[in-house]
Amino acid sequence: MPPEDFRGTARETGALLRSAPLIRTANFHNVPKRRIVEVEAQLKLWSSAFSSVNEAELDRYLTTGEWHKPKPGLLIAIFNGYRNGYDNMRPLLERYGFVGWFYVPTLFVNEPAATQQQFVSSRTLKIIHDEYPDGRYALSWDEIKAMDGRHVIACHTRNHARLQLDDLNYLENETVGPQLDFQKHLGHPVRAFASLSGQPYGQHGPSDRAIDRAGYQFITSNYKIQRIRSVPGHATPTADLQAR
Repeated sequence: MPPEDFRGTARETGALLRSAPLIRTANFHNVPKRRIVEVEAQLKLWSSAFSSVNEAELDRYLTTGEWHKPKPGLLIAIFNGYRNGYDNMRPLLERYGFVGWFYVPTLFVNEPAATQQQFVSSRTLKIIHDEYPDGRYALSWDEIKAMDGRHVIACHTRNHARLQLDDLNYLENETVGPQLDFQKHLGHPVRAFASLSGQPYGQHGPSDRAIDRAGYQFITSNYKIQRIRSVPGHATPTADLQAR
């Protein structure tokens, strides 16, 4: 980020810190078994100071600026759709009363277990090698459906991708495409979206228009979560969205 952009972001963030109640965020990616004790200690500590945040609570906060719980909110995001998020992170979140926001790249989930390591090696994803002898390192749709409702299922593009390009087919595939995947497997669109590197809404017109067509309500970037519409929309099917 250029220095002038960072300074502007810092000023904006400082103004928000002084003027509004806060929802903090914490990000996780891989949560292997060897990290469980460490992660549990962190969640236990956080549970004494923070409350969980679900979609309805975030919507209300971003609409009114008011937070109705006695403790400030903590939105815990688990990125990249790793299987250990379900096996290891989910039980800890539920033990300490937190809602997890699981940001899933849908083609990783769709990839057969036999080729998931190859899939990861060609993208900016990392796995804990030999963690799962059966070769499945991604969440399954059954696991995602089991978490849907108790936790938040969100979109992290189809391919764990950035959206800076102006290629309209590419942008449709990475925004509308995963929304169609969620509709197929969950029976409804998801409300929250984050691209790789957390590009905010409002900085790149072609990406914004693709996000609008997909109907996302919340956009997560590196420095903010934006509420860009009052209710989530619905993705409109477009041609050739099976491409990777």
